[in-house]
Amino acid sequence: MKIIITQHYGFAYYWTLIYRNKRYYLGQDVKFCNRVLHMQPRDVVRSIGDNNLGNEKTNKKLARFIVSTLKTEYSIDFKNLQTWELCAE
Repeated sequence: MKIIITQHYGFAYYWTLIYRNKRYYLGQDVKFCNRVLHMQPRDVVRSIGDNNLGNEKTNKKLARFIVSTLKTEYSIDFKNLQTWELCAE
């Protein structure tokens, strides 16, 4: 489980969640936090304890946090989820 981060146009970061050998495109980081997780990015950082997503350990914490939040708070079932359904653009 991890987050792949790509950068477009110099300032926008896009996330893709790899979970159970599937890639779920999450879209732009800030929009995903706000629209899907219903959290400010700073609150996500506080929850995982670090903002260095280049660090493998922190990256995995973020992935676990996203999966856990979606499963517990929103009852998301990843088995039946299309890879694009979580996208926030």
